[in-house]
Amino acid sequence: MPMIQLLRRDSSVMELEAETISFGLNRMVTKYPVPIFATRMGMDLNQTEIDIVIEGVFTDDDFATSGVGASFHLDISRSGGISPASTWFNQYSSWALARADLDGVEITFSSASQVNANLGEDITIRLKNGSAASATVATNSVFEINVSGAASSDAVADLILSAINGASAKVNTVTTDLNDIFTVTQSSGQQTTLSASQQSSTFDGEMITLTNKTIGKSGNTIVRISKDNAGQEWDKQFIVTNVNGGQGSTIMTKEDKVQEVLNMANMSAGGALISPQLLSSSFIDLPNSIASLDISRFLSIEESPAISKYIVGLRVPYESLASSTTGTRILRQFLIPAGAGTDYSAESNTYDYDPTLTIDNQTVRPNPFLEQGVAIPVVLLGFTPAYNAGEGHWQYTLTLAPVEQLIGL
Repeated sequence: MPMIQLLRRDSSVMELEAETISFGLNRMVTKYPVPIFATRMGMDLNQTEIDIVIEGVFTDDDFATSGVGASFHLDISRSGGISPASTWFNQYSSWALARADLDGVEITFSSASQVNANLGEDITIRLKNGSAASATVATNSVFEINVSGAASSDAVADLILSAINGASAKVNTVTTDLNDIFTVTQSSGQQTTLSASQQSSTFDGEMITLTNKTIGKSGNTIVRISKDNAGQEWDKQFIVTNVNGGQGSTIMTKEDKVQEVLNMANMSAGGALISPQLLSSSFIDLPNSIASLDISRFLSIEESPAISKYIVGLRVPYESLASSTTGTRILRQFLIPAGAGTDYSAESNTYDYDPTLTIDNQTVRPNPFLEQGVAIPVVLLGFTPAYNAGEGHWQYTLTLAPVEQLIGL
């Protein structure tokens, strides 16, 4: 029997043994007879209802799933608003005004190791439009960054990256380099192309990502943003996410899995997961990094237990020869196309089964609402566990529906 995977919003998975798997496709075509001409007319508006029903048994896990470290992003290409088309720099008429608004901005966060120490330790990045004071390494560590010489959002990112790579903080009272706590990477921002065009500059990375080297859920924390200038609000901020995605290594018995099912009774969608890329289909080529919009991040509630356990994806494996470049069978996962022009034929479905991102030997599973092709994005319609006393095991019936746009509480 194949093992399927249910993906949660917190990057964890539940593996289930399936006995039967069925996909039901119902094409909604309006049809009616045309009078006099003795013919029939049809109207096809490209509407397809799809249901997935899986039946199987719960079994004990043989191996533990890999844990991952929580991470967060500073994306200086994009504004802090919810519109994916807005750049951060576009909120200002000049770089002098942008630098002035950055003065006093504070970004405060804690690493997983600091949270585990339970001593109230945290780290603050403070931006200054002028001279930067010496760093403070204490329970509340602070390091300042002089951005007065920055002439682009890319330059601001470079200054922040350089400061992080040279900074230290207290971790369980011990002075520790930030590079020993986090894996720090720089990459293209969500709006790099548009941002570079507006600023007439060439960029190599406006997004900075910090990933905890300590794996587990303890790193999932809120990032606080403020300004130290007389209590001012930073209402033109760039994107700063909360620290999320951390997951510990887990292994379950079949009874543990039944309890996990019962625990889904109060799971919450957390606002919305909207995909402008799928809405625009092939007519507008949006980068994968902005393929979806997670409203819960802007509400600072994405790490709520009711939201983090929400089922967002389904993986069902199959063996393929059509997509193999070696002529041998290769493991793929079923995908359902969405959006005009999307094609996942047997030959063009080249996505690896259970695709992951590896950062410093830590495995991260991407959310199928945030990146197409990694799983079937679904909503859970029904999940019924039942105990079979004669066979001495638990069985289940699972009903899901593919959904690429989600709005809910």
